[in-house]
Amino acid sequence: MDLSRIKFSLLFILCIVSCAFADESEEDLDLHNFHYKVNFVLEERQNIFGMLTEIISESEIAAEINHLRTFALQGKTVSNMRALAERISLDINTIHKKAHSLGFFGTKIHHKVHVEDPENVSVSIYVDLGQIYNLKLNVKYLNQDEEFNETHDRIMQSKLRMFKASIAEIKALIDIALKDLQKNGFYEPEVLEKKVRVNYEANEAVLSLVIDPGKKVYFANTEVKAFPDIEEEFIRNRIVWNQGEVFNIEKVEATVENLKSTQIFSNVKAEPIKSCLRDDKIPMLLELEEDKRHMVDFTLLYSGMRSMNFEKKSQTQQKLKSIIARLSWSNCNAFDGGEKLTFTMEGTPLRAQSKRADYGFETTLAQPDVFFKDNTANYTLSRKQELTNVFFRKSDKVELVYEYPLLRDVLMNVGGNLEKNYVDGPAIFFPGEYKKNYENFSLPVGFILDKTDDLLNPTSGYRLFAKFSKIFFKHFSVNNLMALDAGFSYNHPLDDLRKTIVAFNLQRKMIFGGNIDDIPLDKRVYAGGMNSVRGYANQMATEVVLGEDTVMGGKSSLEFNAEIRRKFTADFGGVIFFDGAKIFQNKSRYENLVAEKKRWFFSTGVGIRYFSGIGPIRVDFAFPIKRRRHVDSRMQFVISLGQAF
Repeated sequence: MDLSRIKFSLLFILCIVSCAFADESEEDLDLHNFHYKVNFVLEERQNIFGMLTEIISESEIAAEINHLRTFALQGKTVSNMRALAERISLDINTIHKKAHSLGFFGTKIHHKVHVEDPENVSVSIYVDLGQIYNLKLNVKYLNQDEEFNETHDRIMQSKLRMFKASIAEIKALIDIALKDLQKNGFYEPEVLEKKVRVNYEANEAVLSLVIDPGKKVYFANTEVKAFPDIEEEFIRNRIVWNQGEVFNIEKVEATVENLKSTQIFSNVKAEPIKSCLRDDKIPMLLELEEDKRHMVDFTLLYSGMRSMNFEKKSQTQQKLKSIIARLSWSNCNAFDGGEKLTFTMEGTPLRAQSKRADYGFETTLAQPDVFFKDNTANYTLSRKQELTNVFFRKSDKVELVYEYPLLRDVLMNVGGNLEKNYVDGPAIFFPGEYKKNYENFSLPVGFILDKTDDLLNPTSGYRLFAKFSKIFFKHFSVNNLMALDAGFSYNHPLDDLRKTIVAFNLQRKMIFGGNIDDIPLDKRVYAGGMNSVRGYANQMATEVVLGEDTVMGGKSSLEFNAEIRRKFTADFGGVIFFDGAKIFQNKSRYENLVAEKKRWFFSTGVGIRYFSGIGPIRVDFAFPIKRRRHVDSRMQFVISLGQAF
């Protein structure tokens, strides 16, 4: 203990003693009506408040300390000043312990007692956290040679850059050390000794570990225990490890995740059968319970301003705002063997004076392992009637999509869909004999490379996709078109606990063939909406036709989204985002269809995330930048399941 700490301890003891014994008359004051009030103050320091990440840490600390007994006991009385001094001493000691658990070992605390009269006594506690301590690691592996110790020590030292000396991060680092061994054949490593030594002069804490890796083993045969209705081959097709391979806990976890993602098992457990270990071969046990739950997904989209005035059923009043609600119901394992039936319904709950009804019904049957392992056939039948910000459409569609994994993380899908459409819109888009009824047949081919760690809540990795479509038209001015939709998203954690995530998304859409006037309104490229530029209504992040309140659309677009996601507690988090898009190739051959000057459409906003058992529920508040007052709303509001990308 250095001299400054000794001085501080003596000052603290002196302060407590002076509060308790300075004045005989004060000590004897009757404080039965006294209510203990604490003004908690964090003294700002440059090294704490200088960076965004440190500000976030500061808010976490304040939140943690707010739960101390100091605050939990508000309103309870103490009988005299001696009891009050004991109470202050106990509370300060508790704050010290909490600061230590958060990695602040140099915390300084002082307090003041204000006595105006026996019924008006207040206590102020001031906390100077100081600097969060760095974490260093010394680890020794028992019964292993020098090369083994050097290799694994090098691996662990490479992971230390993001770790601080908080209790949570120390525990996380110990778990990482054990998992490193479990990825390399040691199925049951054990920590024999763990110590933390604090170096106050260097502002660091040193974690010393002694670990017994145990025995290195290889996967033997796998025993499957499941319910009678499921085919065992369906389960074995999703096992990632192979017999004879070195034991790897990540392959065990990936197998569990593969089986859980089918949504037909309520519980999946994969573990070594330790009692059956023979030499270096360990058999595995897979236990699965059937999940007959019905999954429900609800989406609410505030779709901004309706600014059209069509004829017939598409007619609506000016400046009508709308909410689109989507409800999806899934019956998993409905037909035994892993099939999944999904029924989706959407509509708007708002009423308009004129006739209109937005609704949609869609039924999809997903059938796994149709021809090969891990492949899925999706059969879809849908009917929709919708009034968007650009057109009114009635559509019937039949679709078949076949999905097949080319590699472990690469999924290919091919298919075909047949649509029968009726599309109406502003009269300026329908000159002469322009067709409103048409049919089209599409042949899409898509590729998805997914390296993210979670479908609904990715915290690391990237996702790359590309979809090519050949579209053939009947009863329309153009015979065929080619379409491309490609995108890339990336998620990067700023800490090993993955509480703060920086995410980025980039998307490119293109249509080849024909002029913009030859493309149906519902097949053109637009931007804006809940998964696009969120500050603009659906399709409205696009140039409007001069003299009109409707947008032109285009043949290609470029969009991006950037987010900083922060998880504050186990259940809640927040998001700050910035979106942008630009539409290209929207020049019409008609003189009365001139779009406003091309520009980027930007929006920004904040969001709240509730991390439910099935995924994060997101609530976003988005605001357009350079809003067009006669076209765009001041704010867009979105509720949905899963992150935006």
